[in-house]
Amino acid sequence: MTHPRTLTFSLPAPYPLLNKTLRMHFGAPIKMKKAMRGQIIASLGGPQALPKEPFQQAHIRIERWSVGTPDYDNLSGGGAKQLIDCLTTPRLLARGHVRNKYGLGIIVDDSPAHITTEYSAIECRLCEQKTVVTITEIMGEPT
Repeated sequence: MTHPRTLTFSLPAPYPLLNKTLRMHFGAPIKMKKAMRGQIIASLGGPQALPKEPFQQAHIRIERWSVGTPDYDNLSGGGAKQLIDCLTTPRLLARGHVRNKYGLGIIVDDSPAHITTEYSAIECRLCEQKTVVTITEIMGEPT
C-alpha cells in the first residue's frame, strides 16, 4: 500500500481577496498569477521539487494569515482562484490554445471531481502575514 503524497508551501503574503481581484485592471490577475507561480516554485525549493505526476485527486487546505479576518465568501473560492489555477496541469485545446498555461502540474484539474478545498483565516500580526497551502493526495479510484 502506498502512502498519500503531501506538498506544503508558504507564500510570503496573504493571497488577495475576491473583493480586491474584482476591482483590478483586466491584465493584473495574469501578472499576479505569474508572480504567484514563481513564489510557489521558490517555496518548494525549485522546479525539481514539483511532483513528477500530478495528483489525480487531492485535498487542498489554504490558510490565509492576515491582520484581519475576511468573511467566508471573500476568503473562499473566488479569492483563491489565482492560487488554485497555478496548481493545475496545463492542457492543449483546439487551435493551439492552452488551458491553465501558468499551471505547475501539481493537480490534474480544479474541478470538484479532482479536488476538495478547505479555507481558513488566521488572524496574526502584520509581520506574520502569509499564505500556507497543504496539498494531500486522496488515494483511491477517481470519481
